[in-house]
Amino acid sequence: MDDVVEGTVFGFPLKIYSVLLPRQVVDFIVKIIADKFPIEACGILMGEIKGETARVTYVDELRNILASSKAFWFSELEWMEKIIQGRKRGYQYIGLFHSHNRESPLPSLSDRHRMMECPGEVWLIIAYKPGLEPKLAAWRIDDWGNSILKLKIFYI
Repeated sequence: MDDVVEGTVFGFPLKIYSVLLPRQVVDFIVKIIADKFPIEACGILMGEIKGETARVTYVDELRNILASSKAFWFSELEWMEKIIQGRKRGYQYIGLFHSHNRESPLPSLSDRHRMMECPGEVWLIIAYKPGLEPKLAAWRIDDWGNSILKLKIFYI
């Protein structure tokens, strides 16, 4: 099966502990968020996964179908199509990004429930308020909701 690779499930390593974010990727994500503000923005993160480290090199925006400043979700069809496009370009799926219209990048209760749908997926949350420095945090759930882990972010 293409989706079951040694040491992985659905292409995810069993454990990602750190995320490498090039500055230009961060700038691109923040521009997407600023353009959508105050609506929460979201998108996919793709790149390369080596061992316990994910390096984000490709980002693609998803439409927030809730069009809300307090919540987000997207069309699963659009999500799958964008992942397939990225895979055709040679990227691995890492996870999602989305913005919070507040000062903290902590996962909301709704975020934590959604994270349980795809254990191992990285969630990059960006707390964004115009005029303030964005705050980023990366998270993942290992199992079916019993633990949530804050990942190390390295800006490169």
